[in-house]
Amino acid sequence: MSVREIERRMVDIYENHSGRGRAQQAAERIHNLKLQRWRLMRDSFEWMDENVRRIEQMNERMKEALLDMRRRTIEVYESLNSWCTSDKELHVKGTLWVEEMAAFEGWEQDEDMEAMLFDVMTQKPYCGFYANSVSMSYDLWYDATHQSANYDTENELLYLGDNVDNWNEQMNLEKTAHLHLVYGVHNLYEHCEWTLQDLLGIRSYRTKIEIEYYNRI
Repeated sequence: MSVREIERRMVDIYENHSGRGRAQQAAERIHNLKLQRWRLMRDSFEWMDENVRRIEQMNERMKEALLDMRRRTIEVYESLNSWCTSDKELHVKGTLWVEEMAAFEGWEQDEDMEAMLFDVMTQKPYCGFYANSVSMSYDLWYDATHQSANYDTENELLYLGDNVDNWNEQMNLEKTAHLHLVYGVHNLYEHCEWTLQDLLGIRSYRTKIEIEYYNRI
């Protein structure tokens, strides 16, 4: 099948065959189609200088969004931890999500098709690891007894380690050697079946911050 045929089949399953207790079966079929789509679009991606530049820009936008999410999560945490009495434990969790994508190639004039493709890429149970967000969550814990507030560094959020890394597996290693791709790019590309074409189409992100208080025993 062509990419367009695969996408049409994915949407047909999503729209017509996922109800009445069949969601898991539909999710498995969609997952297999997403893998086929990913392979076809990987093989057709052109590693010209302009596309490498666009990947670099995409990576920088994601990096900025992740660091903004981290900053906002810390701000919320610091504004609330004084409320944490000796019998309570505070958990503040920040995550980053894709808010808007450019038109899926080939479907620019079909808004319904685009909306359903976006749902397939981002909604449970079809989205794979994206159910946990673009990248790793940013978690902060506090209790009045131990005051265990330790901030992971920016690099730990971006690269899962203290040093600047380059998460460019299964890409053109020579063309991407200088890009310092963040883990979020790897997560979407390798674990969520987002293609490079999809990643280049991301227009905006949103931050979600969850606040929980626990009663200590």
